[in-house]
Amino acid sequence: MESLKESLPDVQSTTPTIRREIRQAGVQNLEVPFMLESWFGGYNDMIANVSITTNVSSDVKGISMSRLLLTLKKYLRKPLKHFLIREILEDLTQNLGSTSSAMKFEFKLPILRKSILTSNEFPLYYKCKFEGHLRTQPPEENFRFFQGVIIQYASYCPCSGELCKDLEKKGKQGFPHAQRSFAEVLAETAEPVVYLEEIIELVEKAVVIVPYPIIKRIDEQEIARIASENPMFVEDAVRAISEALDSRKDIYDWIVKCTHEESIHTSEAIAINWKGVPNGFDEKYYL
Repeated sequence: MESLKESLPDVQSTTPTIRREIRQAGVQNLEVPFMLESWFGGYNDMIANVSITTNVSSDVKGISMSRLLLTLKKYLRKPLKHFLIREILEDLTQNLGSTSSAMKFEFKLPILRKSILTSNEFPLYYKCKFEGHLRTQPPEENFRFFQGVIIQYASYCPCSGELCKDLEKKGKQGFPHAQRSFAEVLAETAEPVVYLEEIIELVEKAVVIVPYPIIKRIDEQEIARIASENPMFVEDAVRAISEALDSRKDIYDWIVKCTHEESIHTSEAIAINWKGVPNGFDEKYYL
């Protein structure tokens, strides 16, 4: 087998016609099984959509794509977190002779959610991602780890609520409108471990009104009561989430985008905020 391998042509090792460095090349839409430690204890068996890339120097025609997967293969049954992603990327750069590499894992994280009063339990699935970026060449040598999650919530319009109160004074009735809303959070974290579930809990406590897979009438009435006490514009939501994320000193940087899918408008209301650290997240990540 080795002799046959040696006799086969290897086009990838030839000199490229255009000698120019490529920032990143690799594979995407790769389905990968992995384990994820839960904040609540134990581990979840997960499937992720994965992309793996590495830089290609100016004198290399192409990388061995299979080598990316072969490097990843031995890590598949290990619990995934930032230190393991760093280890994989270090292995990649060594195996491919590159100076920078990146990985992204996109997956759905299950969390059991109990109805607010009746305690009917059912899983909610949150769209999440892990990203790792490694540079091994001075002076930019570093490793950065990002965690992302999309969190659904409900927002009840303060303006609509006040208008309904005005109608009551006039002997009429009205119902305030509500929006299905989403907070998209991207956070840069490192040591100590920050769990996705912790970020989700921070955001959900900030926005207050969260969805439930199963609700009975008494649950719905209680949700309506809480909503009447917590109306919010999209600006209110993004400010509350910003305060919550800032309360965690182990979250180095963050950016959040809130989207309120308006029920009486044809457009969506959005608000974006970021922490504002030097060389950190800014408008290029969302706008």
